[in-house]
Amino acid sequence: MDLDKKIMKEIKGFFQYYKKGDDDILEEALSNVSYEKGKVKIRDEEIKVEKKKDSLGVFLANIPYAILGEGELHWDLPEKVTKVQGDALKLVEIGGLNEVATLETYLIMEMALRSLYTQWIGEVAVIKYKQKKVKVKNTDYRKLKLYLLKKGWSKYKVKINNEAFPYSQGSLLAWAESFMDEKTSLAFRLSINVRNLLAHGEVEWNLYPTRSSIESASFASWLLFQRLQKSK
Repeated sequence: MDLDKKIMKEIKGFFQYYKKGDDDILEEALSNVSYEKGKVKIRDEEIKVEKKKDSLGVFLANIPYAILGEGELHWDLPEKVTKVQGDALKLVEIGGLNEVATLETYLIMEMALRSLYTQWIGEVAVIKYKQKKVKVKNTDYRKLKLYLLKKGWSKYKVKINNEAFPYSQGSLLAWAESFMDEKTSLAFRLSINVRNLLAHGEVEWNLYPTRSSIESASFASWLLFQRLQKSK
């Protein structure tokens, strides 16, 4: 079986947030991955590996770079995002903690989504639940989840600023789709899916994260905030 087909098969075996149309984008991204004499080339990066099957680990640790291409670091992102970004850079520079470095890289993207929602809310969140209407100032995505939990209100019946509250990770990804193109959507969905597996110790690959992936994750996250600002 060809290398790209093997990687595609593995991805389909765990991809929780798969959507129609993803195959074409993945095939394009995988066309930039090749193996030769102990090295995997992914776009302009060349990474030494132990064996050919580690090509999968190279791809899964560099999803934003593989799908979206070259990016750049942005430090004008929300503080929660830049903190994780700084940690990811340190881990990649140190080396030897590849699973943690990959997890932190993809955490940049997850924190970007949470922070994006927080910025969308604005200074005041108007919460509606049945006949109740409450205004909460200076809140964020995490605090809202905790607020609803403490109130015991059904997450399916709550509206924030007249829209359904994206309580789960999947619904938050779906909410953010309006600020993404198809490639960006896939990069976020697949990266966060891999992050979830890593967070729960479900690691079946040798991962090889790079600085290029962090730069792509940072740039993709930054673009979301730019699109949010333009939509207001």
